[in-house]
This record gives sequence, structure tokens and C-alpha cells, in this order.
Amino acid sequence: MIMLVAFKDLRERLRDGRLYWAGGIVLILLMTALAVGYQHQREARTEQAAAQNNDYQDWLRQDARHPHDAAHQGMHVFKPDTALALLDPGINPYIGSTIWLQAHRQSEVKFRPAQDASGLQRFGDLSAAWILQALGPLLVIVLGFNAFSGEREQGILRQTLSLGVAPWRLLWGKAAALAISLSLLLVPAAAAAIVATWLAGGRGDALLRFGMLAGGYAMYLATFIFITLGVSAAARSSRVAITVLLAIWIANTVIAPRVMAELSRGLYPSPTRLEFNQALQDDLKATSDRVWMQAFGTTERWSRDVPLNQWGLALKLDDQSSYVVYDRHFGRLWDTWQHQQTVQESMGWLMPLLAVRALSAAMAGTDFAHHRSFTTAAEQQRRVIQDIVSADLVAHADTLGHQHFSYHASPSLWARVPPFQYQPPTAGWALHQTRLSLLMLGAALLLSLAFAWRAVARQKAL
Repeated sequence: MIMLVAFKDLRERLRDGRLYWAGGIVLILLMTALAVGYQHQREARTEQAAAQNNDYQDWLRQDARHPHDAAHQGMHVFKPDTALALLDPGINPYIGSTIWLQAHRQSEVKFRPAQDASGLQRFGDLSAAWILQALGPLLVIVLGFNAFSGEREQGILRQTLSLGVAPWRLLWGKAAALAISLSLLLVPAAAAAIVATWLAGGRGDALLRFGMLAGGYAMYLATFIFITLGVSAAARSSRVAITVLLAIWIANTVIAPRVMAELSRGLYPSPTRLEFNQALQDDLKATSDRVWMQAFGTTERWSRDVPLNQWGLALKLDDQSSYVVYDRHFGRLWDTWQHQQTVQESMGWLMPLLAVRALSAAMAGTDFAHHRSFTTAAEQQRRVIQDIVSADLVAHADTLGHQHFSYHASPSLWARVPPFQYQPPTAGWALHQTRLSLLMLGAALLLSLAFAWRAVARQKAL
């Protein structure tokens, strides 16, 4: 009986053309987004790999020079695109991908693509994730808004119930019809996405992430299937049903993200760049003064109280004492952003877009947690460079006394710095980071099912 109901509804959608037109537009957009994402990722990866290799070779090809000068030249590291970034770019367009590893200072990520974008960037990127998050529910609404209300208006629903068909069978049959309709569109897109992921270098971990991503979107769209059927069953007419459903879609897609973003910034305000830099510099100076007083009996920088044969040691102490300061201030800033993100996700059980957006970016490796992992790894590379240079200065430059700056290290010192090789976290780590969003999607699905079940059960009494 369930499948009879499902195939009957499916034939009607094919007959009235909604599945062809609405579904066809979404499928075309999905395929276009996948093609654009794949092409962009290929170009970005090629450029990043070439830039990373050229920059490291420039570091190795330095002539003999003072190690401190080399540390100020530093090197650049580039955040690699994950295989699934072609599906969901997440926050990548807004955070940049390049960090300059310079002496004495932890740098921020540079070159954000959004800085060079046009005003159309305000409307979002054309990505497979955005299409599924925003247009997926709208497609479900267009296909199913009159699933019950339309039959009630035509008198078909009363006749069906009079034949002894249980309301729950109607619910599952119509849900199956909507699920089959979506599968006709999304399965080809999913197959294309798997091929693109494979060609982009995605193997075991990436395919595991893709499976989790697909499961999350299946829960998200299933939630809207039951919301649509529940509203259609509870509404007095198809006109009321589609009005209510469009209001829900607007609240979920447009209003909720904006409201929760403003609320998160209100609850956990982040400092301005000026405030952050001022607090950081004050803490660095206080820490450095304390270290210099303990080591040299003075806080005056590079005075005659600190002879040249101890300048290498002074630089080493200065840098190593700053590590804790940078960890404290950047850690506090990152924690603030993490709290903001948690607040934005907190309504995911009621507005599932907030939950699926977080899950999608986490599985694609383009959320803030992955960005923090990369910046932490880049900072560790900077400290490796700094520690190698400082140790060489103490061993070879300080021993020259007043000839400290006449010391030139050979190129063999540069080769002691390893190339930067970033290993992104595993799928299990990403799933642990976004476990709350997964639970919220599950809760939203159960709530929508309970609502639809109650609304359809009432049809027997009408």
C-alpha cells in the first residue's frame, strides 16, 4: 500500500511537470556548481603547490648571510584545499590561505578571495552545498505542498480514508514519493561528486567524509519532507500550505542565519584589530621586560648592558617567551570565534539549516576548526625556523664577541629547516568536532516526523 501511494504521487508529479521543471533547474545548478568547483580547485591546487615549492626553494637558495636576516625573510606557507572543498568552500573565501612565517611575530592569514569579489559575493557562492541548503528545501516544498491539501480539496483524501487506508501508510507513501523524486535528481549529482572527489585526489578519508556529508544532507532534506507533509495535512487549503511553508523556508534560510550571527556577536564580542594588537603588544612587552630583567638585569633593549656576545641569547629568550603570549591571545581570540559558531549552531534543532551548514563545512574540511588546525601547524613551523636560527646565533655569532654581525651562516643551515607539510585532521576528528550538529539534525528530523504524524493522524477524524 505504501508503494502504491508513492508511485501514484510520483506519476502525478511527472504528469504536471513540476518534477521536470523545478527538479531540472536544481539538477543543472548542481552540475554547474560541481564543474565550477572542480575547475577552481584544480587551478588553486596547482598554484598553491607551485608557490609552496618555489618559496621553499628561495629559502634554500639564500647565500651565506646572518641568520637573523634570514629569519626576517622567513617563508610563506599555503593552506591546501581539501578534496571536498569543491562541494562546500565553507569559510575559505573569507579567511585567506597564505601565512608569512616571519621573525618575532605570529602573522594572520592573508589574501582572502572575498576581498577581490564583486558585490554579488553577498548573495553567496554557487556551490553544491549552498544549492542543497537553500534550494533543496524549496524544491521539496514545490513538489509536496499540496500532497494532502490538494487531495482534500478534490475529495480524494476522504475517499482514500474511507477505503480503510491507514493515515500512517499515506504519510510514508507520500514521503517515499518525495524521497524518490529527490533521488532521481540527487543520485546523478552524487555520482558526479564522487567522481570529482576521486579525481581531486580524494581517497579513503575523503570518501568517508563524503559518506557522512551525504548522510547529513539526507537527514536535512528528510526533515523538510516531513515538515512539508505535516503542513500540507494541517492546512485548510493548498494556498495556506504553500504560504506557511514559504514562511518557514524564509525563516530557515534567510532570517535564522542572520539573527543567530548577530546574537553570537552580542554574546561573545570579538575585539577589534586595534584592541587585539594593543593588548598583544602590551603583554609581549611586559613578558619580554620580565625575561630581560631576569637574564640581563635591564629592560632597555639592545643597550650597552647587553653586550653583542649575548645578542643571540637575547633574541632566543625574547622569541621563546613570546610563544606563550601568542598562544594566550590568539587562543582567546579563536575561542571567542568558536563560541560564536556554537551559538549560531545552537538553534539547529529548530532551524536545521544552521546544523547542516556546520556539519557540511566540517566534513568538507572548510570550517573554522580545520582553519585553526592549519594556523596552529603554520605557527609551529615558524617556531621551528626561529629556534634553529636562534640556536645557531648562540653557538656561532655570540662567540665572536663584537664581531657578532660579521657572522654569516652557510646555506647548510637553511637546509636544516624542513619543508612545511600540513596533514589535515581525519574524518573521525571532524565528526567529533561537529557531533552536536549531527545530534541536532537527528532531533530536527524526529520533531518533524512527530509533527507530520500528528497532523496526518487528525485526517481520520475530519
